[in-house]
Amino acid sequence: MTTLRPRLGADLWLIPAGATVLHLRGELDLATREALREHLLYALRHSTNLLILDLSGVSFCDAAGLGVLIGVQHQAKTLDIAIGLAAPRPHLAKVLRLTGLDRSFPIYGTVQGTSTGTAVTGQGMP
Repeated sequence: MTTLRPRLGADLWLIPAGATVLHLRGELDLATREALREHLLYALRHSTNLLILDLSGVSFCDAAGLGVLIGVQHQAKTLDIAIGLAAPRPHLAKVLRLTGLDRSFPIYGTVQGTSTGTAVTGQGMP
């Protein structure tokens, strides 16, 4: 039996207000953790001092996905980049509360202005 999983997707946008927003889609889990890490590290290299992860398109997140978020947050701090989380679906917001990560990451209800953002690149993204 073969289980099909949605691929992890990401689009990187620079928002005129100065924040960089990374729109994540799909599942953040053991199967996608390496791709997630690559997307996040790419975003850090092309980010302003504030990187917002738009989680509105994330359908599932397990401990492996959370571990990647934490690891990249530590790396971001060494670069003086803050990471915030935006628009998590209710089940993910609950996981963030239960794990205490809602105290480690600023969490925003929505991402404003993403439709007017400028794409950094669509081809260089892993």
